[in-house]
Amino acid sequence: MKKRIVIFGSFGKVGEAIDRDLKINTNYEIIAPSKYTEEKSKYWSRNNCDYDILNFKEIKKILINLKPNIIINCAAFTNVDLCEEQKAECWKLNTDFVEMLARATAVTNSHLIQFSTDYIFDGLGGPYSEQASPNPINFYGKSKLAAENAIKSIDCKFSIIRTNFLFGYSRIGKKTFVDYVLDNLSQSKPIKVVDSLYSNPILTSDIAKGVRKVIKEAYLGVINFAGNDYVSRYDIAREIAKLQNLDTNLIEKIGINDVEFLANRPIKAGLKNQKALLDLNLKFQNLENSLLEYLTQLKISKESIKEISKNKN
Repeated sequence: MKKRIVIFGSFGKVGEAIDRDLKINTNYEIIAPSKYTEEKSKYWSRNNCDYDILNFKEIKKILINLKPNIIINCAAFTNVDLCEEQKAECWKLNTDFVEMLARATAVTNSHLIQFSTDYIFDGLGGPYSEQASPNPINFYGKSKLAAENAIKSIDCKFSIIRTNFLFGYSRIGKKTFVDYVLDNLSQSKPIKVVDSLYSNPILTSDIAKGVRKVIKEAYLGVINFAGNDYVSRYDIAREIAKLQNLDTNLIEKIGINDVEFLANRPIKAGLKNQKALLDLNLKFQNLENSLLEYLTQLKISKESIKEISKNKN
């Protein structure tokens, strides 16, 4: 009998990568509830269903009826600065929604896979292992830590996957720092980049492969998914420029205090990935290889769009 998997947040970068990976590499039954919008219409498929995931009563009822083997939650309020201004909305999606999922999981005896973040740490001593003590310094981090604690307080099967700086192909075109650097440097526009905000960049397709392994092994507990290189935003920008033969002189190094962030940022965050290697034999890519794969993804996407456009004409 096929495994039945419900994915929330399937139109986000991580959710899209997981949805795509599972469809290609497994025969699982995938169900992806999401609020239908014009932006999503071009990519809406038969495994999508139109639901407002913030209607907790309805979502819980659906999950109890479906009795999925796996519930994967990639839905989150991730705009760190906006979280400071819209705390109620942030908490509802990042914490209350997750607690509802955990309670539904306990009823259906499903396996909940929840994504968390290195922003649950203060950034004074990263990269962090799974055993490190959290100390969030912004509301986003507090909401994600509260979600972790809510899951742990409920008697359910769970995997909490902590990740950090991520990038990857998105059909809807959701931009990340990597896209910002590429877009500006390719047009010879100068950019200012902080020489801090350390992390371990990871490609969303690598995260998706890891999730497939978590499902296969029925792995439970907290685990970090992070790349092999511990680098600053400035390092990332220079690596992008180098790989694309773009002008590094366009990248101006600035300090964290030169940027007007609304929310505090952990300066040295990031995550250690040894547990993923030892427990699941997951070998995440370094920054250079991740960027090269992403650039290939972008090239293939552009060529596909051109071909579709040509055929239409």
